[in-house]
Amino acid sequence: MGANVKAIRTRIRSVESTMHITKAMELVAASKIRRATQRMDQSRFFFRVMSEAFSDMAEGALHSVYARARDEHLRCYVVIAGDRGLAGGYNNNVFKTVALDSGEKRYCVLPIGKKAVEYYSRHGMDLVHDGFRSVEDFTMEDCAKAGRLLTEGFLAGQFDRVTLVYTSFISMISQNPVAMPLLPLQQQSGAGKSRTAETLYEPDMETVLNAVVPEYLSGMLSGAVAESFASELAARRMAMDAASKNAGEMIDRLSLAYNQARQGAITQEITEIIAGSEG
Repeated sequence: MGANVKAIRTRIRSVESTMHITKAMELVAASKIRRATQRMDQSRFFFRVMSEAFSDMAEGALHSVYARARDEHLRCYVVIAGDRGLAGGYNNNVFKTVALDSGEKRYCVLPIGKKAVEYYSRHGMDLVHDGFRSVEDFTMEDCAKAGRLLTEGFLAGQFDRVTLVYTSFISMISQNPVAMPLLPLQQQSGAGKSRTAETLYEPDMETVLNAVVPEYLSGMLSGAVAESFASELAARRMAMDAASKNAGEMIDRLSLAYNQARQGAITQEITEIIAGSEG
């Protein structure tokens, strides 16, 4: 009986230690999420305007190499996952979205975030670049570098389609992985009336489009990274909150079992003492 009491006490201490970790991770995520959502809100307007503007330009520059449809031999997925785990299904949902969108198509990957780099390296995937290992520290210089890599690869025919996979922040309790086509540029469904007829491009629309596509890709990546990082923090906060609550419930059950086992051990000792005195 004494061994059972000791085992339960050890288990309680172990769960308490785990709960301290989950509580700390929840607090860290909560402390970072305000700044992350502010950054995300600031980037959303630019993200939306850039997407709509290039959709319109693509409609008016159908002969541009960036807007012209190709026979698809190899896709490139820009995959934004997390820097760490313990965020529920956040990272796995991103990887599942890539798998579902690609189907049976061949593809290479430009991973952003430690978990994306590790996942696709472990699976032997062809990586365009494996140096973007932090979403939190992903800078505008990194965005520009990634934009150039995608542009050069697309122009060189290394891949025929570029799709961005990131996680859209809906609310603190809801985040949704999204697969967004980037290249070739295409008219968005429901984009509304085109504004190309109202805008004058010098020397012409196609030349302007070809010149600014790398900046477009850089801007889209910046917005998607901001959304994904806020989503990762929200998912981790929820996951750690749930883990802390589960740990608390487990401690309550173990404490009840510990008290029962201890009471049983005391009762047994008293019974043995009484039996010994009577003998």
